[in-house]
Amino acid sequence: METIYIIIFFWGILLSLFMMYVGIQYGIIRRKLETQELQRKLAEAETEEWREKMLDKVKEKIALTEEARDRMTRGEDLVAKYIYHQQGIEELSTELFSIYQKPINTVKKQYPDLTELDLLVICLLGIGMDNVEVCSILRMEKRTLYRRRQLIAQRIGLSSSTALEEFAKNMLQETLPEN
Repeated sequence: METIYIIIFFWGILLSLFMMYVGIQYGIIRRKLETQELQRKLAEAETEEWREKMLDKVKEKIALTEEARDRMTRGEDLVAKYIYHQQGIEELSTELFSIYQKPINTVKKQYPDLTELDLLVICLLGIGMDNVEVCSILRMEKRTLYRRRQLIAQRIGLSSSTALEEFAKNMLQETLPEN
């Protein structure tokens, strides 16, 4: 009688292990399919249509006055050049930093812990780029950008990464003439 219970017990353990194996395999397959779907979406995002949408968004979000438009157009052209010609991030940051030299120098002095990448993220947020656009331009994962935004907010002393967008926009306003 005890041997029957022992046999049933072992079959139960084997069945449990088999079910765990099937569950793990299902999870692996599901993750592979999700990865393939994300890769497909990324490939679609690299199309000319996507680039046109990016440029349209940049154009919508930039320029207030005639003097500011000139500087903003230089930033827009720079982002367009990067999107279309895949120029390096170093070139993008160098040119953006020259456009926004005064506010960037002010922020560098106030917050010396900020890195070049932090300042580039602040510039892109300041001209109105959303998270998806910043991730695309910098070839960065969303989670990486969210973490970067949190770190920047901490370094600046902001309560949240959402306050960072307002900070970035206010920072770039220093380059605009008084109306």
